[in-house]
Parts: sequence; structure tokens; C-alpha cells
Amino acid sequence: MLWIALHLPQLPLDIVLRCRYASEQLAQLPLAVSDHKRIGWCNTAALDAGIRAGMSEGNARALNAQLEIVPRTPPEEIRALHEAALWSLHFTPHVTLRGCGLLAEVAASLRLFNGADNIAHRLLQGIRQLGLHGNLAMASTATAAWLLAQCPSQKTFHDEQHALDCLPVHVLTHAQPWLDTLHGIGCHTLGQLRQLPRAGITRRFGKLLLTEIDRAYGKETEAHAWFEAPTIFQARLELISRVEHAESLLFAARRLVLQLTGWLAARHAVVSGITLWMHHESSRRRDHQRTPLTIVLGMASRDPEHLTLLLRERLARLTLHAPVIELSLHADQIAQQAAPNTELFATSASQAESSSRLIERLQNRLGKDAVKQLAPWGDHRPEYSNVASSVFNVSPQQQNRSRRQPLSAATRPSWLLSQPLPLRTRQHKPVYHSPLLLLTGPERIEAGWWDDALATRDYFIAENEQHLLLWIFRTRIGKEDDGPRWFLHGLFG
Repeated sequence: MLWIALHLPQLPLDIVLRCRYASEQLAQLPLAVSDHKRIGWCNTAALDAGIRAGMSEGNARALNAQLEIVPRTPPEEIRALHEAALWSLHFTPHVTLRGCGLLAEVAASLRLFNGADNIAHRLLQGIRQLGLHGNLAMASTATAAWLLAQCPSQKTFHDEQHALDCLPVHVLTHAQPWLDTLHGIGCHTLGQLRQLPRAGITRRFGKLLLTEIDRAYGKETEAHAWFEAPTIFQARLELISRVEHAESLLFAARRLVLQLTGWLAARHAVVSGITLWMHHESSRRRDHQRTPLTIVLGMASRDPEHLTLLLRERLARLTLHAPVIELSLHADQIAQQAAPNTELFATSASQAESSSRLIERLQNRLGKDAVKQLAPWGDHRPEYSNVASSVFNVSPQQQNRSRRQPLSAATRPSWLLSQPLPLRTRQHKPVYHSPLLLLTGPERIEAGWWDDALATRDYFIAENEQHLLLWIFRTRIGKEDDGPRWFLHGLFG
């Protein structure tokens, strides 16, 4: 087994700081988070002013009159931990919460993500995008990983047991009430604590301390309560200030996307569309309103980078009619789908996914109706046999008419001229750079009497001396002196 522990030492402070991304001026002011009227966590500006954890609020304000003290909010901390857990579900379903952090068992995911270092890097990268700062550590047991994560400055050893022996005893949860006693007897590290008689440790400090040590060194197993993603995805984010430009919402929207894709990964599901709701502040002229921003995917996905890219394209073209104070994200049309297998060579499915993503990006940048595709139309005349329509949006009328009037199964060229080109004749034979040799035909078409665009033609496949295949036709109705009766209509690739 291989465990990755994520410890968030300044979680209460991160909850306050991550809401201030839009204001650099606010980020430079001294800020502290208090717990029971005592300073618990400080930002860099507060530390530079001499403010330290453990001070009373009065003493801290005496050092700096501009200090802002925010009370600790445990519900928001739990919510932030759930956000981190949802992101961790991208890499493994075995995630458990512990204190100010979480643990993830990733042994089964090493091959999929190309090793533990790659998992750790991507995990920490997503945590930072959520506005949190954490320390990572890896070990063969959950407790060992958790203890190592609490001391990121500790020197790393190849031997896990040696690394644990060098940890200070204050990292043990059940050693907190006995720190003064342990230090008094010269016991400062886990290695020194392990040298004490086990019976004496149990009698003087309790059995739980010895159990915690045994779990860290793999001598005792431990059960875990795995984090379970909610049945319904609901994510909201309150902004610290009014946002008046749509592009400024991308940073906050990215946090919601990371939670959504982690939830989808845990459910083995994909989404074919998302809706970002932008909630506006109330005023005298209007009540509290919200504006939807809907993203429709050509192919269902749960890729956070792809969804973020589509949001960026749409937000760049959006003009807000009122400032936004809150965001919420909703998943549309969720479907079950397992993760795709890795491929050595490109398949039709992977190529279709690449084309679909290109079309989605063009639609979000240029507009839904700006990207067209050719759809079959029930008409035997080549110039009317297809029609341009929005991608992924062929009308039912087009589909019904195509079913009623199927197209001919004859060979058609890949390049059809917008207007037929008249051809010269030489000894009653058509000429295009050279006399043409008729290979197949005729294919007779008589259609268009219902819309005053009658076409009566005999089509042939012809070849010239340069071995170029042409699609030509000969008119069947008209006077002899009407001019040329042979026309070039298409070219074969």
C-alpha cells in the first residue's frame, strides 16, 4: 500500500485569503484568524508586524492598528476539506479526511498516472488552484504519511522508519497532553519514545499513544471511513467583492469545475453540458437575479482543463448587466461512463473526441450558429442534396425528408463546383485541357419540376490525358443553338 497525506496547516487562514484574489490591496494588509479570542494564524504582513500565534486579540491590535482579525469558521473549514476531497477523487476513490487534511491510498493508481510523484504533483497543483496551501508526504501506512506531512522541513530519508524516528513527538495527536512530561524525561523524538518500555508508556500516557505509534510503524492495522461524494452535485461560491467583468470570474469558476470533475470521477460519470449561474446583487430597481451561462458539449467529458477552456471562451465574450456576488455550477445530462483505456495508436473514438473538442471551442468562441456542418437533404439534384446546419443540431424536418427521399448510391465527387462550368466540344466530344474519355454513365437525373428549377441531365465520370477524374453532365432539353451542352460539375480527389 502507498498513502499520500495532505496536511493543510493554515486552512482557517486560507479560507479568508482565497476570497481576496480580486483585491491586491486587501491581500497586503495584516490579517489574522482568531480562535477563542487568541490569534491562531497570521498572514505574511501580520508576521512582519510582530504578531504571532497565541497572542490575545488586544495585544495583537496594539502591535498594528490596521490588523484585521477574523473569527475562525469551522463550517467553512469542513466545506474546504470537502472541496479538496472531491479533487482528490480524480486519482483514487480511497480518500479519508483527517484533522486539517486528508489521506489518499494510491497504490492502485500508480500505473494510470505514471507513478506516485506525478500523482503528488497534480494533487498539490489542484489544491493550490482551490486556494489552499498544503504539505504532502508519502508512506506505506496512513499514520506514517500523516505524521511526515506535518513536518515538511524534516530531512527525507530513504528508510521510512529512520524518517519516523527523527520526527518530534509533538506530531503525535495523543502526545499533546504529555509534551512537558516527555520533554522533561529527555524524550523529544519518536525514536526516543519507542525506546521506552511499552508497559510504562501504556501505564503513564495511555494505550492510545502506543496504538498511534504502532500504526505509524505498521505494527497495527487501522480502519478508515472513506469519503463519499454526495448523491447530487451542488457547488456554490460566494465572492468577497462585486465582480463587474465576466473574465474575472474564471478563477472562481475554476474552483467549481475542479469539484465537479472530481465528483464525476467518483461516480464514473461524464457530463454533456454545464451551467454556470452568476448571481447578481439586489438593488432598488431589481430583485436578486441570476444569469445562466450554458456550455453544451459535443461529446460528454469530465476533463477539468477542457471544461475550463470552454468557460474561458464564453466568459471572454460575455458582458455582465450587473455585478456578480456569487457563483453556482450545475451539471446537465449526467451519464455513466468508465475511464477510457490508454491507447498506443489513435482510434476512431479518440479522433472523434479531438474533432468534437475543436468544434466545441469554435462554437464557444464564435457563437453556436457560426459553425456549420453539411447535412443530407432529400433531393437528387447535386446542388440541392445537402444543406448547412448548426453542428450537433440537424433539424427533424431535414432528417424526415432525408428518410423519405434517400439519396442515390452512385459515386459522387468530393469537390462540387458552385456553378457548372461549360465545356468546349471537339468532334462532338467534351474537352477539358484535353479530350475526355467517358468511363461510366450515363446516370440520368430528372428533378426540380416542383420548384421551377428543372434539371434534366445525364452524368458521366470522365478522364482527361492528365488522368484527372471529372464529373460531367450533358443537358437533355434545349435547342441546338443554345450553346454548349456539356458541363463540368465536380472533381474527384
